[in-house]
Amino acid sequence: MHKISDDRPAWLIWRGNDQWLIQLAIRSGAKETRAEGEFDGRLKLFVKAPPIEGRANQTIVQSIASAVGVPKSHVNLVSGLKSKQKSVVIELPEEAAAQLVEQLTSIGH
Repeated sequence: MHKISDDRPAWLIWRGNDQWLIQLAIRSGAKETRAEGEFDGRLKLFVKAPPIEGRANQTIVQSIASAVGVPKSHVNLVSGLKSKQKSVVIELPEEAAAQLVEQLTSIGH
C-alpha cells in the first residue's frame, strides 16, 4: 500500500510496515552533499562523491542515515543503482513524517 498525503511532499511515500519510500533526483560531483529543493517530484540531493564504484550511493545512504539518526542498515537503496533517479526505503514509524521531511531537507545545511 503506497500512500501519498496532501500535507507531505510527493517524494515521500508511506509504504506501511514502518517503511518510507524516498524518491531522489541526484546530482553527483557537487562541492558538498546537500538537499536542495525538488526536481520532477523528487527530493534533489547534490552528492559530493563521484558516481564511481558505488561511492555516490554509499554517500547517499550515509547522509540520509546520519540526518535521520538511524543506523545505515535502516536505509536501503531499492532502485536506481546506476541512475540519477533513485529510490530509498527507510525504516521509521508513520508518526515520523513531519520530522522526516525536516531532517531530509536539512541535509548539508
